[in-house]
Amino acid sequence: MIEQASDAIFIVGSRNGEILEVNSKAEEMTGLTSDEMVRMKFWDLHPPQEKELAIRLLRQISSSGGGKRGGLHLERKDGKLIDIDISAGVIEYGDKKVIQGICREVLASPELKHYHEDELMRTVEELECRCAEQTEELRNKHAQLVQAEKMAALGSLVAGIAHEINTPLGALSSNNDVFSRASEKLKSILKDPPISGGLLEHPEIKELFENIDKLNSVNKTAAARIVTIVNSLRQFARLDRAEVDEMDIHEGLESTLALVQHKLRDRIEVRRDYGAIPTIKCYPNQINQVFMNILVNAGQAIENHGEIFIKTYRGDNDVVMEIRDTGKGIPKEDLGRIFDPGFTTKGAGVGTGLGLSIVYQIIQDHKGKIEVESEVGKGTKFSIILPIR
Repeated sequence: MIEQASDAIFIVGSRNGEILEVNSKAEEMTGLTSDEMVRMKFWDLHPPQEKELAIRLLRQISSSGGGKRGGLHLERKDGKLIDIDISAGVIEYGDKKVIQGICREVLASPELKHYHEDELMRTVEELECRCAEQTEELRNKHAQLVQAEKMAALGSLVAGIAHEINTPLGALSSNNDVFSRASEKLKSILKDPPISGGLLEHPEIKELFENIDKLNSVNKTAAARIVTIVNSLRQFARLDRAEVDEMDIHEGLESTLALVQHKLRDRIEVRRDYGAIPTIKCYPNQINQVFMNILVNAGQAIENHGEIFIKTYRGDNDVVMEIRDTGKGIPKEDLGRIFDPGFTTKGAGVGTGLGLSIVYQIIQDHKGKIEVESEVGKGTKFSIILPIR
């Protein structure tokens, strides 16, 4: 029966791996005679790099009673390697149990060759797909790391700037206050006729005091503006509150608007419609970054003059922030890609295509949603929905 088989058959000792018997098909396959193979170790028929694999296969078959393995090779006497499939089982051989291995050469037919080629192509395609997914994930992570590094750098910069500005600003504010009181006191002295002899009514002196009053008013307004900007920077960076914390959404919007005001002034009107919403638990510095990116994009989308509408309201278990602009809008075919890393509708050198990708990731990390509606020539609306936690 062994001799009549159409496949190569090897009878191998289950304990020591010695070849006890082979058929003529095995002789054809290996190029060795039966006498040459008997008493050889079965794994010696394999190339050196696969001997350990063959040993483990025999031990597995011996313990389990059977098994099948593909992707192994037999090394012919002439050195040629043959790709084989092995099916083996434990059988009775006289008074002992042995392993009977049936070896079949693969790729022997064009059909089988095409089958393996197709399998290989499918594997390659699957690996390419997984590689592309991991590359995309790495790009997203890299963008987040870059942004986190930028935010950390901004926080450090803000802390240094705030300290450096507050010291001279305090002196200026104090000096301006002293100067204002001194000016008022001087005017009161000059109002006394016996002392001034009516100097306060002299046209040049009167004009001089009016100018001093105007300068004092401008200085006071400028100092207050600097204080507002420094506080807005602090609130925006929020390094002291980089962990999950309660956040007043309206406070975050206002501090961000103060920082982007220079991009909007004299051409874009900001209209607010703030509803009664609770504070939410979030990462305040990240949510401020979301507001910053969307408001900057809205400002860039409005080429000349226009408006930005900000509306907030409470949903069932969430808060909603809508930011709508009257800019040029986004083409319908691009709406599905605006959150992809690297995609931008801006001209070369204007945008990196990472802003909205980072926005999307931040909202996802907060278990929220971001929706976009747009019409070319009429503007775009972003709706940010965050859970109340």
